[in-house]
Amino acid sequence: MSNGKVIIIGGGVAGLTAAHELAERGFEPHIFEARGAWGGKARSQPVPGTGTNGRRDLPGEHGFRFYPRFYKHVVDTMARIPRAGGGTVADQLRPTTESAIAMIDQDTWFRFFRRRVVKPYDIAASLELFFQDLDFAQTDIVVFAAKILEYFTSCEERRLGAYEKISWWEFLEADRYSEKFQRQLRSVPRTMVAMDPKRGSARTIGSISMQLFIDFAQTGVNNDRTLGGPTTEVWIDPWVEHVTELGAKLHPEAHVVGIDVANGAITGVRLAGADAPVTGDFYVLAVPIDIAIGLISPAMGALDPSLERLRRREPDTLVSWMTGIQFFLYEDVPLVRGHTYYPDAAWALTSISQPQFWRDLGLFRRLWGAGDVGGLISVDISDWDTPGAFVKKPAKQCTREEISHEVWEQLKAALNGATIEDHILTDELLHSWHLDDDIDYSRGVPPTNHSRLLVHPPGSWDLRPEAATKIPNLVLAADYVRTYTDLATMEGANEAARRAVNAILDRSSSKAPRAQLWPLVEPAQFDAAKRLDAWLYKHGHRHIFEILGIHRVAQAAEVLRKLGDLAGIGKLDDKLDEYKATTVIRSIAQRLGLP
Repeated sequence: MSNGKVIIIGGGVAGLTAAHELAERGFEPHIFEARGAWGGKARSQPVPGTGTNGRRDLPGEHGFRFYPRFYKHVVDTMARIPRAGGGTVADQLRPTTESAIAMIDQDTWFRFFRRRVVKPYDIAASLELFFQDLDFAQTDIVVFAAKILEYFTSCEERRLGAYEKISWWEFLEADRYSEKFQRQLRSVPRTMVAMDPKRGSARTIGSISMQLFIDFAQTGVNNDRTLGGPTTEVWIDPWVEHVTELGAKLHPEAHVVGIDVANGAITGVRLAGADAPVTGDFYVLAVPIDIAIGLISPAMGALDPSLERLRRREPDTLVSWMTGIQFFLYEDVPLVRGHTYYPDAAWALTSISQPQFWRDLGLFRRLWGAGDVGGLISVDISDWDTPGAFVKKPAKQCTREEISHEVWEQLKAALNGATIEDHILTDELLHSWHLDDDIDYSRGVPPTNHSRLLVHPPGSWDLRPEAATKIPNLVLAADYVRTYTDLATMEGANEAARRAVNAILDRSSSKAPRAQLWPLVEPAQFDAAKRLDAWLYKHGHRHIFEILGIHRVAQAAEVLRKLGDLAGIGKLDDKLDEYKATTVIRSIAQRLGLP
């Protein structure tokens, strides 16, 4: 017997995760998705009419797939999705063993590799390794590395109480750096997700940046992965098949236009063109934040203040654009076995050459297209508001053709050397291109973006709701929900869905095991410094680096060494008194020769 019927609004990663977890626990989930395809922003977007003679259409997409080490929730889900022929979807993850930075003002581009660090201050050394070939001023590097160590040694209370209220740009004191390094700081966070360092909170961008730094400072095949084929083919289709076998009911092209409320609970959802509402025991709202805001009614807001706060917020203040374009090439250009970053490209680009990771499926030109395409470079465009270097307009003001031209020229400018012999990309290589289908030009220029992303502006944590609402039969499952991940990603969406499922299990008094959750983990070597900072913050003091006037990475590393050397510092706890804390700080200052 079913434990209850659950109506899930949205068939992206969050909606599919909720259906998966619920169906495994004996519930009857029904997913209603407005599109005709599953997977939301993660879905593939085959280019219609390009496949011939039994080959599949060329694989377009919203953006390339990226699975860093700290992605636990989504990888756990993939490991529970069987694939035809044996194994699981998680077996389709492929390690990216290197990355590269391509800068327009350099004659070439640089590969970089990871190295394992042992001591906490060694992370600063890994950052210096990262920047060593990029011709940045040493003063910029040492100040930036010191700020990274300052964040690593900040307690959670300070991050939430102070850093959540300022931007990442403000935390880094980025206006102090050279213009060249400022371009790097503006671009790098935006190449991962839609994180704008001037718009995003220091807490969100800082915490995720720390995870990425940890990835870079460790070795192993799980640090940074991509998929071994088009997303829908190797992940979404097996997932849909599996949740269907578990008992989930999927309803494509079912557009929810309203949510009904009566007697303090949800009574049904209205579908476009339907005569009667769809009803269930529980309801899961699993759509992006801008769509959710449009579906939250005053009646729902009256039952839950967090929903009312969200309903009254203008979506444009919370979201930004990050979408992809794919360039199909006559011949493969592998570049590096990983991602390439373009920090001084006007539109903040990141790319990956994908066929090298798909070879287990077969030769690219034999599987997709008309047999004349051998390569595919997938590019994420993260800045849609800055004028291009060639078209001279922001991407939002460009036609599809202008976007393709500008991105292609930016890639060539960064990757090609000074002589023709050093050219990696040429116009003769370009077969065709595909821009994300969610960039809608049906009304002309500017287009409409149907897949905008939350950018986590300062103070937005207070706005964001928990998965469990105060409406007894409504839960939220989307990447704007409060999670450990705290980022608009498939990982955040998956975790939010698990939290929503756990709320349903609690409210239905189910004895089924709860969906597992994983907090973000930082190196234990920073724990003593964080405990000292927790005491400092609780008593109204600044971070120890600020107290001591530390602005150089060597001094910051020395502070960490002295903290480790001091007797008893590893056992700091809530009983730390002011005398001991002051003694610790004075001892460090004396050993550093500071007043």
